[in-house]
Amino acid sequence: MSRKEFSFLLQQYLEGKCSEDEKAFVEHWYGLIQTKHAESVQETDMKALEPLIWQQIRDRTLAKMPEANVVPMPVSPERQRFAYGWLSGIAAAVVLVLLMGWWFYSESINKTRPVAAELREQKGWRTQTNSTKQPMLIELTDGSIVRLAPHSSVQYPQQFAATKREVRLVGEAFFNVQKMPSKPFLVYTGQVVTRVLGTSFFVKAQADAKQISVEVVTGRVAVYKRTNDTHKAASQVVLTPNQKTIYSIDNQQFTTGLVEQPQQIASAKSDENALSFQFEDTPLRQVLDRLEKVYGIQIIVENPDQNNCPLTADLTSFPLFAQLDMICAATKSTYTVEGTSIHIRGKGCQNL
Repeated sequence: MSRKEFSFLLQQYLEGKCSEDEKAFVEHWYGLIQTKHAESVQETDMKALEPLIWQQIRDRTLAKMPEANVVPMPVSPERQRFAYGWLSGIAAAVVLVLLMGWWFYSESINKTRPVAAELREQKGWRTQTNSTKQPMLIELTDGSIVRLAPHSSVQYPQQFAATKREVRLVGEAFFNVQKMPSKPFLVYTGQVVTRVLGTSFFVKAQADAKQISVEVVTGRVAVYKRTNDTHKAASQVVLTPNQKTIYSIDNQQFTTGLVEQPQQIASAKSDENALSFQFEDTPLRQVLDRLEKVYGIQIIVENPDQNNCPLTADLTSFPLFAQLDMICAATKSTYTVEGTSIHIRGKGCQNL
């Protein structure tokens, strides 16, 4: 019994909530330190004597003095049930913690384990798995760079073939490919092949995912379904910067659209005029032309009456979709993303 448990028992005694056995226990220990006037228990401030009683229990129990005639603390059926429930709760909690630890450990192992069917060992090929929490940079023999995401694996030959460069991926990676027109670069990800000559792009395909996505940062990328035919499928998707395609494994179809956060394309960064987003009484069409040039995305105005609507605004430092929000608010328009283009709808300047 701890000091806290004894204090609780004494409080129960003073409130008349003890069992007969518990009451006898308290009165026994009180009898060992009763005052020289031999007051009854009821006439004494038991709370004030609590430190002395506890000291008696501690000293005599630890010293194991036979003459002390120590009375063991009785436990009522109610307390037995409470103790059993308390210990059962602790046991359940320990089991739960162990199970959760095992689950997280298993998940960590599973996420870093390559899929054998995809990355089976092949002579002359090297497999690298990123089991850390940070991206891993890998330089290939042709100078291309792979930024491998955590819990992902990439496999590539120690020396590329004479006519093509091939790699296999499970997970996610960013590729910055050296330009070699005579040696196309091919990324095999499950049922999807990504073919480039020299560009930078993301490929995302976790082992347990139901889809594979490719997002282009620079250059052009062709994406198509992997088949036994030596020629690529006629239904290939060609992507340019800020475009992405998602291949659904269930229905074996590609869905193409824009990336979530379009970035300024490399060719526009060298043009200072293109990077200026300060407009004063500028026709809407000219504003949108600049956005098209900077982001490489087609923007369609469905109502020709809107093209000459003047716009005065500073759109500097805002991402594309925030810029469109501001433009539409000023021109009482709306926009939607449809495939790889943006459509703007409005009634024209006369309604501003």
